[in-house]
Amino acid sequence: MFEVNDLHSAMIHRRRAMEAVNLTPKGKKIVHPAARGPRIFADSAAIGDIRPLYEAGIINGVTTNPTLLKKAGAKSWAEAKKILTAILRLMAPNPVSLELTRTTVEEMVIQAEELRKLGPANAVIKVPIGGYTALAADKDPYTGLKVLRRLWERDIRTNATLVFNSTQAFWAANAGASYVSPFMGRLADYMYKNDQPELAPGNALYHIIDHKNSAGDQRTFNSEYVASGGARKDSGVRLIREIAAIFANFDIHTEILAASVRNPVQLTEVLLAGADILTVPANVLSTVADHPLSNEGMLSFDTDAKVFAK
Repeated sequence: MFEVNDLHSAMIHRRRAMEAVNLTPKGKKIVHPAARGPRIFADSAAIGDIRPLYEAGIINGVTTNPTLLKKAGAKSWAEAKKILTAILRLMAPNPVSLELTRTTVEEMVIQAEELRKLGPANAVIKVPIGGYTALAADKDPYTGLKVLRRLWERDIRTNATLVFNSTQAFWAANAGASYVSPFMGRLADYMYKNDQPELAPGNALYHIIDHKNSAGDQRTFNSEYVASGGARKDSGVRLIREIAAIFANFDIHTEILAASVRNPVQLTEVLLAGADILTVPANVLSTVADHPLSNEGMLSFDTDAKVFAK
């Protein structure tokens, strides 16, 4: 269980220096009480799901990816760009993350320029931080970092995606990423699938028996804090907390976008952990105002209010 009291004192100072999210229009007498509250992004490419959430004031951004575009009906790159353009226009000036599909530095930079033209005011380019050598052994492992740097030099906002540990997040920020997206849900999925049952939970991501690694079997994909510091299901929340602490230590203003959220409870947990943005599937967002006691209370209020309808 994530410990609420285990908070980093520098986080509040970092948040106070960040850009305001909920601006108060000129002339209003009541200042918005959550000016530096977190951004809420819908994780969807279906404009039919996005529009009601945006019009209700629930979201102020969107993240997309090729999988979501396929689910939204895109069967070609031209159709994908048409869907993305519609989302960018609806959400402007709020940010919309558009993921690259190329995998070499030059091609990715060219494609990023193409995507930015769809919505120059609010397009954010999603760049996978790593995984390139999984496609081919001779791929450049630093492709993502190089692209992030090149796009920063061109004043193109970026979202470093497929982040699974705090060093990936740091190097992405160091390269100029506007956002980093830790995929919190997938960490638990990986451990449930790959942990060796005879060893301590989290050993698929962190396992050290001897400091010299004589057997060559050490696994340090994440820190012990993230992988072994609690229940598997809490690993993603601890990763958010770890990244937030590091960014607070060095006053890094790259925004932490909590991705791969599985349920509404995790929204509370990542807010406590220091996430700047929550990117949430539309089906989870549709439940954020629900609670059985709210239902009971509404029925009671409605019954009592009927006397005043006479």
